[in-house]
Amino acid sequence: MDDEKIIYNFNVNSFNIKAEYYNRDINDIFIPLVRRLDKIRQNSGRRIIVYLAGPCGSGKTTISLLLESLALANTGSSAQAVGIDGFHFCTEYLNSHYLYKNGNKILMRDIKGSAETYDFEKLHNKIIGLKHGDIYWPFYDRNIHDVVEGATFVNGQIIIIEGNWLLLNEPPWRELVKLCDYSIFIEAAWKTLISRLTDRKIMGGLNAETAKKFVMRSDVDNIKRILNRRLECDFKLQMQENGSFAINNS
Repeated sequence: MDDEKIIYNFNVNSFNIKAEYYNRDINDIFIPLVRRLDKIRQNSGRRIIVYLAGPCGSGKTTISLLLESLALANTGSSAQAVGIDGFHFCTEYLNSHYLYKNGNKILMRDIKGSAETYDFEKLHNKIIGLKHGDIYWPFYDRNIHDVVEGATFVNGQIIIIEGNWLLLNEPPWRELVKLCDYSIFIEAAWKTLISRLTDRKIMGGLNAETAKKFVMRSDVDNIKRILNRRLECDFKLQMQENGSFAINNS
């Protein structure tokens, strides 16, 4: 039935995550979407690169893995989902480098997750590499809280890259959009994002008060930046408070 949920088990950054999606969203949104991507690939006659962007807490990682699974089951194309978290600067670098913001000197470790803590040039070159052949892709392991180089061999026909900053309308990030064939953005209400991020921190061992303070200190600025400074996309989804999705044509 449409109101029933389907449960998927995904490995996300070395953690096993259970993700639930409404059956109607699978049938009405996600399967048609992967079929659209398959058609784009067939018409192009080559590998295509898809960006899946959105603020932290919008479910990008599990949706990318869902699209990978559905593409494999419902199209003639092989698909792979990869994330940009493997392009964080390594912990040693973050612990020893600073940047300046509003006249203040800030240790990069203290704003880990912001666009400045990613190695943009490395990511840019890897995506260019994807357009020319199969490559190895770095991985972010949350057990060690650091990057593992060359962890994933990428050889699919539809490559779904997910990440907060892929559609950021700021230099140099805006250059990335030239390398993708299709772009997707996930929106969600502010309250929903804060609630989901807080729950995530609680699952990681923090108490409710500490979790909320952490989110408000570390994630709020990133959410505002991602939502307010993004490029136009080909397909926009709205995540509802109950975890369902709607296509946003505005």
